[in-house]
Amino acid sequence: MDLVRRLYAEDGPFALPLSREDETELLDRMFGEYYEERFEVMMPPDYPEGEQIFVGRAGMARLIATLRDSWTEFRFEAEQFIGCGPHAVLVLIHVVAEGGASGLATDRRTAHVWGVRGGRLSSIQIYRDRAEALEVVGVSDSGT
Repeated sequence: MDLVRRLYAEDGPFALPLSREDETELLDRMFGEYYEERFEVMMPPDYPEGEQIFVGRAGMARLIATLRDSWTEFRFEAEQFIGCGPHAVLVLIHVVAEGGASGLATDRRTAHVWGVRGGRLSSIQIYRDRAEALEVVGVSDSGT
């Protein structure tokens, strides 16, 4: 769980706005310190960008580009970390975003389930519905 806590303490996984130069530095740091080379980001089907899987550094770069096209601001605020055995961490997230074209603000509470393998982050499954994430990892939602 410490690895995931450190990631969010360092403004991870990422935040927008993010210049292309800053993106390169961020990806170097994330893949150097946190992510496996075949790290997977699994987006849910009910996200505005649709259900997608992004793999590795190139996948993360595509994800950031996709979000950059839609949002002028996008950040994650971790609210709670829940250990789910030795290979998973659930993070209850507050997402703050602002649409690029519309300027509309989004303020949403979601969840990330991180896969951990060999001391590195192997995956992140993103959930819009916290109750679904809690159910998937087998954690009661009382008090969250």
